Amino acid sequence: MPIPQDLHDLLVSLDGKGYKSYKVLQGKSFHFPPFTLCFDHVQGDPFAAPSRLSLSTRLTEIGFSPGFHNTPTKRLAIEDHLLRLVYKKISALKNRVQGSGRSGEIAVQTPSQKVILRSGATIRDDSVTLILFAGLPGNGRSVLAKECVRLFSELLPSIWEETLTSESLDLDQVEDSIKTLEDYFALRETLDKKGWVTFIADGSLLPRQSGISDLPLKKNCVPFLSPDDLKEEIELPHKGKVSGMPVPKGITLIVGGGFHGKSTLLNAIQNAIYPHAPGDGRELIATNPTAVKIRAEDGRAAQPINISGFMGDLPLLSSTEAFSTQSASGSTSQAINIIEALEAESSLLLMDEDTCATNFMIRDSRMQALIANDREPITPLVDRIEELYKNFGASTILVMGGSGDYFDSANCVIAMDSFLPKEVTQKAKQIAKNNPTERKIEARFSFPSIHPRIRDLSPLSFRRGNKECVIQTRQLITLIIGKAEIDVRYVEHLIEEGQLEICGWIMKKAKDRQKKEGRQISIVREILNDIERSGLESITPYNSGKLSLPRYQDVLAVMNRLR
Repeated sequence: MPIPQDLHDLLVSLDGKGYKSYKVLQGKSFHFPPFTLCFDHVQGDPFAAPSRLSLSTRLTEIGFSPGFHNTPTKRLAIEDHLLRLVYKKISALKNRVQGSGRSGEIAVQTPSQKVILRSGATIRDDSVTLILFAGLPGNGRSVLAKECVRLFSELLPSIWEETLTSESLDLDQVEDSIKTLEDYFALRETLDKKGWVTFIADGSLLPRQSGISDLPLKKNCVPFLSPDDLKEEIELPHKGKVSGMPVPKGITLIVGGGFHGKSTLLNAIQNAIYPHAPGDGRELIATNPTAVKIRAEDGRAAQPINISGFMGDLPLLSSTEAFSTQSASGSTSQAINIIEALEAESSLLLMDEDTCATNFMIRDSRMQALIANDREPITPLVDRIEELYKNFGASTILVMGGSGDYFDSANCVIAMDSFLPKEVTQKAKQIAKNNPTERKIEARFSFPSIHPRIRDLSPLSFRRGNKECVIQTRQLITLIIGKAEIDVRYVEHLIEEGQLEICGWIMKKAKDRQKKEGRQISIVREILNDIERSGLESITPYNSGKLSLPRYQDVLAVMNRLR
């Protein structure tokens, strides 16, 4: 694809000039038929973040008839599919241009294994726009025009020519992406109708390549196979009849020996609040979308919250009905996390004993005999878990390999054996009957009602120095707002950095609206609804090309960790 003559001549005219002369490109558009390339932001230094470009075209120009993108689900599937194609092509590029710093660096938004709304590729009406990042070549702080011409005549065009043109697109693969997403949403809609909180299809590949990789482990991986006693069959629009293991509403234990797949199963359930890309192995696993992973979180901050259902009077503190702290303990943080999840309307709590506080989960009969009840302020979860379901509709899936005291409360017990599940509910109940526990129930009153709090955001300042608004992220660890830093490393459902950035912008908008309207919780949900209708970029000053949509529960989780 030849470089447009006007772009070629402009770049040549800049050769050898100071790097900032590239700024003449900002805001200008050039036609690479059938695409239009616009320079949205031009870097001021070869060592700065690469320039942001937008590439757009009509969908019909690249082979998509209107029937391909006439529903939100189809549009989401196509956006995700196209972004992945371009990301894969860029990752495979070996030919680069010369220059200093980040000259010639090419990138797009990095997609996770999940399919979520992103701003890196967007469909509006009958057009698609892709955000690209390109380091404009420089020699020191001088323009390298020859290399820049090569960047825009060879490298960048090769990316979109081999991924986004009607000649290069495989519409069968696009259709497969659409069908996979439609099946997922159909499966998720089935859950509530059937009284389930999750469903894992037979043949799913649960294990990942490593603890720090979300890519599927395909070598020596044991495909999921549901036990006969729990196996159900459902009908999906495209896959047709699919068998698998549903987990019913209520209290479910996942038990088994160490390294037999308990946490792997919970991780798959946890991540199935999002659909997965074709080929991931988890495409046909769906979980209640309000699910929240609960864990101990030593050192987290909390604003006044009623945790009296779990924590009685603490030393030096007469009441826990409006408990606040700048550094919670493990057990206290877990209690806070449960209450906050219920405030956020979660109807499924996920827990793994490996990341829970032992004294919050259980207090056995021997410890009760040693430390009298009136000297122990903690009411353990084992004595409240049934109330959470009966009073608040919150089901629990709990990985528990070290204590059988939850057998009495469990509605379903699943044992993992060499990564395969077995239904052992009746066996667990019989064991509980034959070996009655001597521990005493320590809940002395009914669990208090949940009243969503209004967090006053007026003290929150987005200003830093001369900048009126600073919202930055540091991986999925920290959200920086002005001078404030929010530690979010244990908000496990955040899976892309763009979600965290959007949380910051939602908080800004919520603060502005709260000042006028005096509300918070409903404001957050309204803002999210507006974003889904108008696009992620509707809440930001410009489309950074790196934004992703968070859930309501996760926005509140981030907000609640503000010190």
